[in-house]
Parts: sequence; structure tokens; C-alpha cells
Amino acid sequence: MALFFKGGEQLFNEALDAVGRKDYNAARKKFIEANEKGYSNGPLALAYASLIDVGNSRRSIGAYQALIGKLSGLRESEIKFGLTNIIVADLITECELDVKEIQAANMSDKDYQEKGQQLISVAGEYMARIGEKTLILDEIFKGNTVATGNREALILQAEGYAIIGKGLVASDPKGAAEYMQMAYSFRRQLGDSGEEELRLSQNYARSAKCWICGRPAHGQGIHFQAVSADIEPVFSKMSDGDIVKPLSDDACSIYICVPCYTAISNRSDEIAREYYESAMREMRAMEVRLMAEINSVRFSASMRR
Repeated sequence: MALFFKGGEQLFNEALDAVGRKDYNAARKKFIEANEKGYSNGPLALAYASLIDVGNSRRSIGAYQALIGKLSGLRESEIKFGLTNIIVADLITECELDVKEIQAANMSDKDYQEKGQQLISVAGEYMARIGEKTLILDEIFKGNTVATGNREALILQAEGYAIIGKGLVASDPKGAAEYMQMAYSFRRQLGDSGEEELRLSQNYARSAKCWICGRPAHGQGIHFQAVSADIEPVFSKMSDGDIVKPLSDDACSIYICVPCYTAISNRSDEIAREYYESAMREMRAMEVRLMAEINSVRFSASMRR
């Protein structure tokens, strides 16, 4: 019986059919086999295989770089993947920007200024180089035709300003509040609520006077805490003329700076630990006494037998 071996052309067409069914793993295998079996346009088959690799691993810089290399070697200026018509130069641009975005996102938050500025810089490139064009990879692998260069730019600007704000708050709460306000603005342009960014912006901008030491502090939740307390009118009226107050507007909480707050908290922990250790010592002593009494009763009982 004669054996039938599939040629490169047939394998390539089968790979395209698999792409149409969105069976990308099967398509990738057939694209590679088509190249190995001498398909007339091997570079295109390998480019498609690399494109699928990127779809399977959207955070892999190596996968993007491999795809850029394959696309750069094509003789075609336009290709088609499934139902999506692709301008090769546009896909190369998108891959290059994705690499920059991943590199920026992978930076440590400790380097918040540099990381935030890198994300904002990449955002500018998305606007300038892609603009209102649909992001090709999102369209192919997610069916998302809403994602555009401009939308990605808004996302990256929101993330970039938020990262700077969260990092800066330790040393400059007021400046951090401005960055969070900008992050909120970009979230709103995306159609998001921006609730978290707005909350942090408002908290960072708040100022208070410590009820205990009287020092001013900026940045609620970072440099001072609101602690619930019973505050009689005689005490709340004392701060009526103060611009920066030591208690909340509803007179249900007092403000305590973090140094005072942590000092009280640490001392409270020490006292609690001392009580616990004292209680454990008493329990162990009681256990020893009980065991002694039990042994005494057992001995007495054995002597009566």
C-alpha cells in the first residue's frame, strides 16, 4: 500500500484552516511542518508560527523579538491572519512598543520615578505611532476591536502617574496627591470610575494636627491615622479656629501622627505580650500543682488497696 505524505503547500493550507477555527496550537505545528516540508514561502509560515507564540505568551519579550525578526524578513508588506488584514510595518511597530511596555512594567516599584516616566514615555509613542488604529494583537487573540493606540496610551499614563504618586507619598504627600489626581483624570477618560485613584488623591492631600503631640502631618493613612474616639463638645470646640484640626469634621475620630500611633501601638503590644506571658506562667504553675495533687490522690488510693 502506498503511503501518502503531505507536502508543504497542503500543510500550510491546513494551518490556515486551523487559524480560522482558532485552533492556534494545531496551526502553529502545521506552519512549522509546512516550512520543514519545503513550503514555497517558508518565512511566512515561520512568521505565523511566531505570531501564535506571541498570542500564547503576551508578556514574553523573547517571543516579541522573535516575531519582529520574522516579520522583518518577509517580502510581503501586507498579510492576512484569519479574518484580520495586517500591515506588516504596523505589527512590527506594535511589537516594539509592547516590548518597551513590558520592560517598563517589569521595573521595580522602588524606582518609581523612572518606572512611571518610562510608562508615560511609552504612552506617548503609542499615541504618535499607532494613534486611533486598532491594536492588531488584541483584535486577533481577544477579538477586541476597541483597543487602540490612544486607549493604550491612556492606560499607561494612568498607571505611570499612579506609580509615581504611590512612591512619592512617603516624602511629598502633596506632590503625590497631584500625581494621583492626574491618574484619576486618565482613568475617567477611559470610562473607568477612577475611584481608587481619587480616594488616594484625597487622602494624600489631607492635612491634620496630631492630637497627642500637636505636630502637623500630611497624607491620611500614610503619615497620620484617624482613630475613633469619644469626643465631648468641650474638646471639639477647642479646635474651632484651627485651619488644620486634630479631629474629624464629625468629631468621631482624632488624628494621630504615625510616630505617635506606632509608639502607642508598640507599647500596647508589649503590655499585651507581658500579660500573655504572665498568664501562661500562672497556667503552667497551676498545671504543675494539679498534677501534683492528682499524683497524690493516686498514691493514696494505691496505699488503701
